[in-house]
Amino acid sequence: MVDNSTHNRWTVIAGGLIVQVILGTVYAFSVFVRPLETAMGWNRSTTQWAFSVALASFALSMIPAGRLQDRIGPRKVASIGGLLLGASFLLGALLVAPSRPWALYLTYGLIGGAGIGFAYVCPIAAAVKWYPDKKGLITGLAVAGFGAGALFFAGPASVLLLPPAEAEPIGLSQILLVGLGVSKGTGFGIGWKAFFILHGVVAGAAVLLGATLLRNPPAGWKPPGWEESAAVVKVQRDVNWKQMLERPLACMLWLTFIFGATSGLLAIGQWKPMMGSLLAGTTFAPEWMGGFGRFVEPVGILAIFNAIGRVLWGRISDFIDRPRAMMIMFLGQGLAFMLLAGVQSHIAVFIASAWVGLNFGGNFALFPSATADYFGAKNFGMNYGFIFTAYGVAGILGPAVGGVLFDATGEYVMAFVFAGMLCFLAAASSVVVWALSRRPIEDEEPTDPREVIPVPAVEPKAQVVREEPVLQN
Repeated sequence: MVDNSTHNRWTVIAGGLIVQVILGTVYAFSVFVRPLETAMGWNRSTTQWAFSVALASFALSMIPAGRLQDRIGPRKVASIGGLLLGASFLLGALLVAPSRPWALYLTYGLIGGAGIGFAYVCPIAAAVKWYPDKKGLITGLAVAGFGAGALFFAGPASVLLLPPAEAEPIGLSQILLVGLGVSKGTGFGIGWKAFFILHGVVAGAAVLLGATLLRNPPAGWKPPGWEESAAVVKVQRDVNWKQMLERPLACMLWLTFIFGATSGLLAIGQWKPMMGSLLAGTTFAPEWMGGFGRFVEPVGILAIFNAIGRVLWGRISDFIDRPRAMMIMFLGQGLAFMLLAGVQSHIAVFIASAWVGLNFGGNFALFPSATADYFGAKNFGMNYGFIFTAYGVAGILGPAVGGVLFDATGEYVMAFVFAGMLCFLAAASSVVVWALSRRPIEDEEPTDPREVIPVPAVEPKAQVVREEPVLQN
């Protein structure tokens, strides 16, 4: 029994990483920006709305997905997500046209975002239930693949999205070599339509594969030899989503998530052209690295540290608690954005890409861990679905505001300043979260009369009945 449970714990993490790597390609949306603007004649605001719709759909779909996951388990729900994600790219290849930007919003945005939401919640919910002893670290590992997805996707995608050659089309073996990062290509690709079809098939199949490894632990399961500390038991209580939303702590956690995620998404949605403008067309990658040069380009660096940040900040929060980790993380991120407004050097671009990725990734370890800490693991899927709607709000605000600021000024300075101010707001909000999380449960107003009725109504009667014979003797 113990060996089997331990084995299941690690297979859940493996399955979660496979699923999350595919889902994380959404963070490489910036590779679509130039090809779509060139092919369709769209401006920056038009393309950024597709990213906003995808992120909003991603967040909103997590509410029904979380509820369904709590009821039927992670495997089936993640499979639904994989099918939706694959279908979104296949439909996009058929419907998107210069006169139909709404088709991109419908396919990549609405359907693709829903697919990500359905699949994303499942590894996190399963990991929290399998690892109550290491919530921060394991949640970080479960979502690390999401941060790294852009790393494996951005380089090959930017090559394959190039227009196809008029004389000799790219061969299947060359597509495979470019997709694996072995080859940098020969100056032409397969075009955006063929790429959408290819990515739709690969993404759908990979998510279905990872979903087969996901499962929930048996009811009442605990790690061998582990007992929850008395301090955690005192703070934590399994509540449903209605009870959670009545608590000020949930509201502040939601607002903090909005401020922190908006700042990051504002930058990430345009990171490739943004950093390209600072580098003035030059590259970090030496020629000898070939296709692997993407690992040291700004988008690649951002993705690597996005993944590292999820594990690092999750582990740090296991020691110093979630709100303190949030405050430190957001202060550091705000300073980075403010400094970016006035730098031009290549080394500054390198450091900025690493630092922004590191801190942005931490959001997705700290907020699910905090949700499980404060509201319990029993209804985690749906509870975190509601908290995660903050990411949907950020997904609309961040890319849209970033696109508008760039179209209005032609520069990225205002975007950096705005993102930095939001990070400082997030740091201040995390202090309020810390204060509310220290509030004893006994001092809170009861959220459900059924929680308090049985105590005064049943126990006094039972005591009177038992004590009467004793007094008579």
